[in-house]
Amino acid sequence: HYRAVEVKHGRTAMIACVGQLVQQTMRFDGYISPSQNLKFEDIPNGLGALKAVPIEGWAQIAVVMGFHEFFLIQRKGEAPGDFGTGYFGSPLSEEKKKRGLNVEIQNGRLAMMGILGMMASEIVHNGQVLAE
Repeated sequence: HYRAVEVKHGRTAMIACVGQLVQQTMRFDGYISPSQNLKFEDIPNGLGALKAVPIEGWAQIAVVMGFHEFFLIQRKGEAPGDFGTGYFGSPLSEEKKKRGLNVEIQNGRLAMMGILGMMASEIVHNGQVLAE
């Protein structure tokens, strides 16, 4: 059970690290909330976005997270994080699965530390993650 939680948190942290870096370098065109006339470029990076995103946006995020939690079920008797989809739909051998899970766990651990470091850097440098 704990390994599955570690894999899930690692995957989330890897996505968060990529998201944090992408936010620093580009913005989507368009509106995050057309009814409030709020554009993506008006949302601050990182932790500042927690206060700027409307409640409806957080509700959408919560629905997607809930869907993921309740409908993507771990297969019984398989390694943690193995949902039976293979790698982009192609099946993997047992040896590749074992090695891939080990690599994913290690990268996930690094990403968990990385996103914490980025958040700490943002607090120290007043909102800039990539400050010099």
